[in-house]
Amino acid sequence: MTNARIIDARNIESSSFPFIEIVRHIESGGIIIYPTETVYGLGGMPDKSVTEKIISWKKSSPEKPMLLLVPTRESTEALTWTQEASVLADTFWPGPLTIILSDNDRHYPSSVRNSNGGVAVRISPHPVVEALVKRLGSPIVSTSANMTGNDPLLDVSEMSDTKRDGLVPHEDLLVLDVGPLHYSLPSTVVDCSKGSLEIIREGVISLHEIEQVILE
Repeated sequence: MTNARIIDARNIESSSFPFIEIVRHIESGGIIIYPTETVYGLGGMPDKSVTEKIISWKKSSPEKPMLLLVPTRESTEALTWTQEASVLADTFWPGPLTIILSDNDRHYPSSVRNSNGGVAVRISPHPVVEALVKRLGSPIVSTSANMTGNDPLLDVSEMSDTKRDGLVPHEDLLVLDVGPLHYSLPSTVVDCSKGSLEIIREGVISLHEIEQVILE
């Protein structure tokens, strides 16, 4: 971690919290590690140069699209919202529900579009990343901050243990540290891009909760 700057992000209410610096870092193509409601995430602007670095660090497949953390639902107007997707977002956002929506007009880059043209989006309820994305005013790509195949990162101090993490430190990496995160199931992922709703992954929000909302 010698090349990465670590910012204590425990007190975002402080007038000295460096939101401007962090936003400029992201806008200039920098990459951040940040807390979410489940694990530490790795992300930046949804640009090819940024996503290529992330894929290289994680040793992940470029065929696996990243999701987008978005500031508001209105920021995803380019995507196609179904009635079911709207109901789920109204109920669970901000929260650990990732919704895949159709990007028929190819508004978003290939790094976040799946083979069917769907884009996964979420509004995170974690106060640090929620405030940051709102300050940025645009989505950031998001993936778990660990090398593919390793356990999710719950404490940035563990990044010095290459056996657990494996990410390569880099001079354009900025780490927002809020201390250890409590273990949590991953976000629930629902696909609303193909006309009918499909549960891709059951996580924090149960299938039963999804069904209750949809059937109301």
